[in-house]
Amino acid sequence: MTSAKKLLWNILSVLLVVAVFYFLGRELLKNWEQIKSYEFRFSGPLLFAASAVYAITLTVFAIGWRIILQHLHYRISLKEIWLYFCITQPAKYIPGKIWMPVTRMKFCKPCGVPNSITLLSTGIEGVMEIFAGSYVAVTALLQAEFLSSFAIWGTIAVGGGGLILLYPPIFYFFINLYLRIVKQPLIPKNMQTSFWQLVLLQIIYIIGMLGLGVSQFLFLQSFAAVPAQYAALLISIGTFSIVASILAFFAPAGLGVREGIWYVALKNISMPSVALIYAFVSRLWMIIVEALLAFIALPLFLVRQRKARMTNALRPPL
Repeated sequence: MTSAKKLLWNILSVLLVVAVFYFLGRELLKNWEQIKSYEFRFSGPLLFAASAVYAITLTVFAIGWRIILQHLHYRISLKEIWLYFCITQPAKYIPGKIWMPVTRMKFCKPCGVPNSITLLSTGIEGVMEIFAGSYVAVTALLQAEFLSSFAIWGTIAVGGGGLILLYPPIFYFFINLYLRIVKQPLIPKNMQTSFWQLVLLQIIYIIGMLGLGVSQFLFLQSFAAVPAQYAALLISIGTFSIVASILAFFAPAGLGVREGIWYVALKNISMPSVALIYAFVSRLWMIIVEALLAFIALPLFLVRQRKARMTNALRPPL
């Protein structure tokens, strides 16, 4: 990308972020009196359940990342990959989509993983999340009451379409297209995997994206109960908001994009003030859970590093 194009892209990105937050800020001011008088009463068990599901979901994604690296012919133990995954998660909030893979490089390089492979694995991870999130969002939406008549055949169609997309020539065409867009290295044929390996990997990411949708729904229920009949719709919205945040290259971690989707969707189900509160508070909750996991993982990583250095120091010279 030339310097002129890069400058233009940065200006466009800033304008889009400003537009999103202007919209949310305007709605915030409009509903400020109701928001100010809102009484927060969290349900402890539901808040714990939401946080636990979110933490488990991140572990599922760590497993998915490990399998991607294995498919690229590099192996890292599950313990190590979980530590690296959790420690580097907060980096996604730094402006610019590149910072999380860059921080991952620091941890993966000592394990013998080239920087190009770490970058490539992060790109594949994003594609798997987009595919899986789209399947979960559409399938969950089909279970909603107003679309129940299409639920069975719609779910079959989504499943069939998903399997077709996993056919290696089709899958790698789209994944390399995505990698070109985000300026990451393409996957050569010798690193491409079989159909059934892709199916297993996609199932892992579907479980993960479903977990994200369920955890967001549980968090909403913990302080603003919504009728159970909206569960499928809200899980669909939650998953779709994550997919949109991945695709929003102009916003770090999709800040503002996810919140805008939640507000627009939720204000038709509950009061606009509750929708706004949830949009912002749920992001804060996600950051807190990710930060707690990072604070747990970092000391464990340092302890393992210290033990490894001590072991190496005790080895007799060759």
